[in-house]
Amino acid sequence: MRRYVALGDSLTEGIGDPADDGRPRGWADRFAHGLATRRGEVEYANLAIRGLTTAQVLATQLRPAVALAPDLASVIVGMNDLLRPRFDVGGLRRDLGTLYGELAATGAVVLTATLPEPGIGVPLPARMRASFVRRGRRLNDAIRHAAAENGVRCLDLARLTPIDPAIWSADKLHPSAHGHQLIADEFLAFLHGLPSAVHGPAQGAASVARPVEQMRWVANHVGPWLWRRLTGRAAGDGVTAKLPAYQLLRA
Repeated sequence: MRRYVALGDSLTEGIGDPADDGRPRGWADRFAHGLATRRGEVEYANLAIRGLTTAQVLATQLRPAVALAPDLASVIVGMNDLLRPRFDVGGLRRDLGTLYGELAATGAVVLTATLPEPGIGVPLPARMRASFVRRGRRLNDAIRHAAAENGVRCLDLARLTPIDPAIWSADKLHPSAHGHQLIADEFLAFLHGLPSAVHGPAQGAASVARPVEQMRWVANHVGPWLWRRLTGRAAGDGVTAKLPAYQLLRA
């Protein structure tokens, strides 16, 4: 597994985990460095761009990924589908099947993952939270099914994620640097057949944010998101893949 390519959206781009230069680092970067540490060196490319749906990742990242002829590929998508007003789980499942199937057909080992409940700890009304939870379960069922159909190895992050504020960044949707490192560690253990470092979700419920925290979160994170929707813009507009070609990493 000398050549590793990462596909996906903001999670794989690394949002929530800024490097010293301010650019996103993220679990895939950390995972690639972990591979290099274990194997001496690895060639790593990252095609992920924030804000993309599964259909958009399929349309823009699959062909470049296949052209890179990877030995190992990861693709984690679906959260942006879940956040859209209309959640087409049938179309999502078909697109996942195409992504997984064509990557696996190259002979690469393909990794994917289920996704934690969106916004654990986010101050949402109870009805809206319940809707997101239902959508999240349907999304993860589609991921598990498509992965099984196409021989893709699926890490069940949804069942591993602890209720711990330290794993989330300020927007409550993306992992913090600590959370990204946990995901990288879980993928390294999963790939090499080692035990998980997380022993199931923590018991109990997430703490309830105070009103001032709720207002700050809405102003800082919901407001900009709504403005982009109203103006027809996306988070990934103008953003390009940070590593469209292989970068050699050494231990």
